[in-house]
Parts: sequence; C-alpha cells; structure tokens
Amino acid sequence: MVDADIVEYLRDALAGERAVLFTGAGFSVDAKDRDGQPIPTGNELCDELWEICFPGEERDGSALEDLFQHALTEKPNQLDALLRRRLTVDPKSLPSCYRTWFSLPWRRIYTLNVDDLETACAARWNLPRPIAPVSAFWNDSDPRAKVPEGALEVVHLHGHVADAPHGMTFSTTQYGARLAAECDPHYTALVRDFYDSPVVFVGTRLDESPLWQALERSECTGGREPNRARPRSFIVTSAIERARQSLLERLGVEFLPMSSRDFTEKVLERLGGERLRCAG
Repeated sequence: MVDADIVEYLRDALAGERAVLFTGAGFSVDAKDRDGQPIPTGNELCDELWEICFPGEERDGSALEDLFQHALTEKPNQLDALLRRRLTVDPKSLPSCYRTWFSLPWRRIYTLNVDDLETACAARWNLPRPIAPVSAFWNDSDPRAKVPEGALEVVHLHGHVADAPHGMTFSTTQYGARLAAECDPHYTALVRDFYDSPVVFVGTRLDESPLWQALERSECTGGREPNRARPRSFIVTSAIERARQSLLERLGVEFLPMSSRDFTEKVLERLGGERLRCAG
C-alpha cells in the first residue's frame, strides 16, 4: 500500500499543475501495435532488428544501439518499415489505465519513447485537454513556442516514430551526435523542470546519458552529484538496482516498486482521476 502522504503530495502538486510526468519504455508495455502485438521492449526490438541485420544467423549479445546502427546503414528501408509497424499504437488496444494518466493535469510530459501512445489515447478517448506532441528533432529553439494554450505537451526527447529512422536517438552514432551538441533545449527544459517541479518517472531506470549530461551542464559539479534542494519526486518501476536506487534517493527521487498499472490503481485513482475523465 502506498503511503497516504504520497497520495496527498501528488494530489496537491497536480491540483496546482506543478507535477511533471516522465515516461520510459516500461510505460508503453500495455499498448499494442496495429497488428495486435505488444509495443516492444528494448530486448524484443533487439530480436526483431537482429532478423533484419543478420537473418538466419544465431543471435548474439549485440546491443540495441549497434543493431540499430547496422540496420540504419545497411537496411534503412526495412528498418523504417519495422519501426512504423511496431511503434504505431492501435487506439482500440489501449486499456483504461492510459486514459487516467493522460487525463491528469500534468504541467507537461517528457518521454524517452518514440511511439505515438499519446496520439492514440487522444484518438481513443475524449481527453480533458488536447494533446500536443513535440519532438526534440523538430529544431525549435524554444520548446514551448508552438504548443497551443491549454494543451498537454508531450516532449519526445529521443524523437518520434513519424520521423523514423533518422529523426530519433537510437543508434551508436545518433547518441554520439546528441552528446556532441553544444545545447539541447529540450533536455535543458527537462532539467529546469526537474529542479522546479515534482516529477513522476515511470518505466525507466534513468540511465540515459543525455539526461546526466544536461544535469552536469546545469550544475557544473565536475562529475560530483548535484546537491541542490528540489521538490520530492518518485520513480515507478517494478525493480531497480540498489546502487541506482541510492543515487536517485540522494537526488530526492523515491523508489516505488510497482508497475505503471499498479500505480494507476493504488495512487492515481485515489487522486480523483476518475473525476478528471471526460465521457468517451
């Protein structure tokens, strides 16, 4: 059972439109593509990329980034087709827990995912606010400039499936280019929100190097952990390594060991999420 003070804390933060949602791959596991297959995890996508890259060969331990790099170079058309087929969400497949997540008054949402889950939710249900997807690859110097007033902004930090396969951060060299950039306005905005707002991290262990690079650029600690007061935040995932948990706790991020579906039932529904939903 989640402590009552966590529920009250999040209720107050959401009521003031101060809370930020940050999602990783684990957030999309209950959605399906248009062929009825679950949106793939990183390991599952590796298996499918392997069949494109090295058909008929025995699978080895090649990393997702390297497999994506090979496919991007050698089989770009097959990679494009795979990404669009496997990362385009079927609205009819969505369980109601996603309606709850996207009905809450988040200040904004950041996601590491390149699927179009939020757009599928908007097509499936009449949400309280229109959805405004934003991609880090749309070359906006001001990430907020084109978001309609009153819309729920969903920032795709690693790009969007609509721009596959080049308009995303997946491959070895794409990560290299991202880290070499002098300024990344979307990660800069994320770090600012991290220090100003309560954040709920879901389905991620926060091991993305661009995030830690942006934190270092903000704090200039020379590799030491940031030591600045910030609002209480939470990371929702079924399991996380003890050392990583300890690091995040020192940054004010509390570990809640549960799935996103469990968090919906045990926390979000207690926030009055049902009352925020529109009929649909």
